[in-house]
Amino acid sequence: MNRISVVIVSWNVVGSLRACLESVFACHYTPLEVIVIDNASTDESVKVSREFKQVTLIQNTKNLGFPKALNIGLRQSRGDFILVLNPDTRIPIDFFKKSLTFYQAYPQAGLMGPKFTDPDGTPQGSVFPEPSILDTLREFWLGQKGLTLKECPKTDKPIPVNSLSGACMFFPKNTLFQVGLFTEEVFMYYEDLDYCRRIRKLGKKIYFNPQIAIVHEHGASSSQTPK
Repeated sequence: MNRISVVIVSWNVVGSLRACLESVFACHYTPLEVIVIDNASTDESVKVSREFKQVTLIQNTKNLGFPKALNIGLRQSRGDFILVLNPDTRIPIDFFKKSLTFYQAYPQAGLMGPKFTDPDGTPQGSVFPEPSILDTLREFWLGQKGLTLKECPKTDKPIPVNSLSGACMFFPKNTLFQVGLFTEEVFMYYEDLDYCRRIRKLGKKIYFNPQIAIVHEHGASSSQTPK
C-alpha cells in the first residue's frame, strides 16, 4: 500500500490539535506517518502530541512561521503521498481511501484539495481566484470588497482550479521532488498560492475535489497573531 505522510504545523491550538489528530488516526490507514511540528507553543500542544504514540514530534525553540516549520516536516517525510494539514481541521474516516482513489483517476494531478465546511456543515471557501494586483488594490484601497475572497465551486465532480488553501493539500511525493519546498520568504499567508503557481508552471493541474469534505475551524492559529 502507499505510505502517506501527514505534516501538521501547530501553534497554541491544543484543543483543535487533539481533535485533528483523533480524526487522522480514526481513519485507521496504514502505513501512515504523522509529523507534528510545534512552533514553540505555550499551551499543552506538546503534551497532547505526545499522547499519540504514533506521532513524530518536532519542537521548535521559537515560532518560525508556517512555511519554514512546514518545510522541516516535509524534509523528514517519507510517504509516497503527503497531506499538509492545519491543526484546525478534521478529516473524515474515508479521507485517505478517497484521496488515493482520486489519484487513480487523475494520476497526473499535481495537487488535490477537498471541500471545506464550517463545523455546522456550511460550505467554506477554499479556492483562491487568480491573484491580481489590480483586484488587490481595488479591494484593500478602494473598498470594493470580495474581489480576493476564496470560494467554494458549485460542482459535484473534481475540477481544475488555479489555487487552493494550504489548510489541506494532498499530493504525491513526486510533486515535492519537482516543485521543491514552500517559500520561506513569508512568515505566514500566501505560501499556498505561491506553491500552486509553481505547480502550474510545471504544467501540472491542481484539483478541487468536492467528493471529499473536511471540517475547518478557520483561523484558529492566525486569530492569535498580532495584525
